Amino acid sequence: MRIMIYINRNDNSALKEQIRQVMAQKIRSGLLLPGQQLPSVRVLANQLRVSLVTVVEAYNLLKQDGLIESCHGKGTFVTSFESTKSREEAILNHSNWQLAIEDYLPQASFWHHNYISLPPEILDLGSASMHHSLLPLSLLSTAIQKGLQEYPKSLSSYSPFSGDSQFLGIIVDYLKGQDLLLNIQQIIVTNGTQQGIDLFARTFLGPGDVVAMETPVFSGAIDAFRLTKTIIQPIPLDREGIRIDILEELSTYMKIKAIYTIPTYQNPTGIIMSLKRRRQLLEFAKQNGILILEDDPCRELNFCEKTKLPPTIKAIDTYGLVVYLKGFSKFLFPGMRLGILVADGTIYNRLLATKSITDLGSSLWLQKILVDFFKQPQLKRHLQKMSRNMEERSQMVFEKLNAKLNPLIYWQRTSGGMFLWITLPPSISADNLIPEAHSRGIHFLPGSIFYPRELGFNHLRICWTNLSDTDLPIALDILCDFLNDAVLKVNF
Repeated sequence: MRIMIYINRNDNSALKEQIRQVMAQKIRSGLLLPGQQLPSVRVLANQLRVSLVTVVEAYNLLKQDGLIESCHGKGTFVTSFESTKSREEAILNHSNWQLAIEDYLPQASFWHHNYISLPPEILDLGSASMHHSLLPLSLLSTAIQKGLQEYPKSLSSYSPFSGDSQFLGIIVDYLKGQDLLLNIQQIIVTNGTQQGIDLFARTFLGPGDVVAMETPVFSGAIDAFRLTKTIIQPIPLDREGIRIDILEELSTYMKIKAIYTIPTYQNPTGIIMSLKRRRQLLEFAKQNGILILEDDPCRELNFCEKTKLPPTIKAIDTYGLVVYLKGFSKFLFPGMRLGILVADGTIYNRLLATKSITDLGSSLWLQKILVDFFKQPQLKRHLQKMSRNMEERSQMVFEKLNAKLNPLIYWQRTSGGMFLWITLPPSISADNLIPEAHSRGIHFLPGSIFYPRELGFNHLRICWTNLSDTDLPIALDILCDFLNDAVLKVNF
């Protein structure tokens, strides 16, 4: 079979490392299935126009990672783990002809770790969503009924590409409360934040372009940028956010076209970028003509009254460099895929053109429903109630982890958002722990999917908002016992 691998000969990474990374990403994403045969060393070397030694070394590294195995006289295969003998293998056995169809998917980490329908008995600490008991269902029910009565034509009509003007006006008013002063000519309605990332990537990034991403970072963004064959340059974080000093150093020998950041309750670490760092990032982008893609899904989830959030980067942008994304999934309805994109001038026009090509406009009916929803004064009270509930949950989570987790396991309190980033001793891979976690009845996301390169295997991310008040402490008890056992095994 032929596997599409894009390598960049101008990258500082060795070719064997690039081959290893792409293959590893495809395997971990589920795009290459357990037991699937890989191209021979000679075939892959000819395809990529590299030496046989380069491919041999890349395959050896993948074997060290435990991702592939060789069978003498038969070839090289994706490693088959006992826990993966399931529907995927049945498909592989009966649809081998499909392997001859080439694809251009570099990875799909987010899909692989979220598409699996977990058995109902498994407690999900992986999904970044709100439990239905925390959602304003009565407000939505009222809005739906009113929307059907007042806007029945919205079910048989298409939305303007940019969005319904009435809904855009409501959003302008809503964002004023967050000190973001806009007009409707700056906003495009999207099918969630992920579409906003995709529109940005399709419009402004292509093969050879460089996007700098704070790392670790939202895996869905990594997948979207990989799809356009963009060069992803990881930039580490510190307590104040993305490292400007590293960006400045890189800019001396590399042309950075865009920067992706989640400055408020960063996914997956929960870090808040300081106002000073936000200004520094904006100034750096201005001096170098770089676009900033600011993702802001969790700003409303501030459950600590003492924490005053700095303004969005877009709010202090006077040069039109920032493209701003706001999703409503995290604090309202995960099942309602609706968000917005904010941009200026020709940046806006080009993004709108891409939106028109992609889907011809988002659901008009949903927009009309949310017009009344955002007008309801009870919404503010709901958000305040949700913050109190989340504060109580967070205290329970922090107290339990502090009391039960082995001191060799590191984590840090947050003042908002829904993510907790847990760091294990370096010798422990969170990827390898997932089958055991499922057998004990819990699920989490491994840290490796939040890195665009092969780093960070000893981390994991949990979300503590997706479970009921009853199930959450049970899941945390299992998690603590499970992780403590993993630490004990490596220390003996």
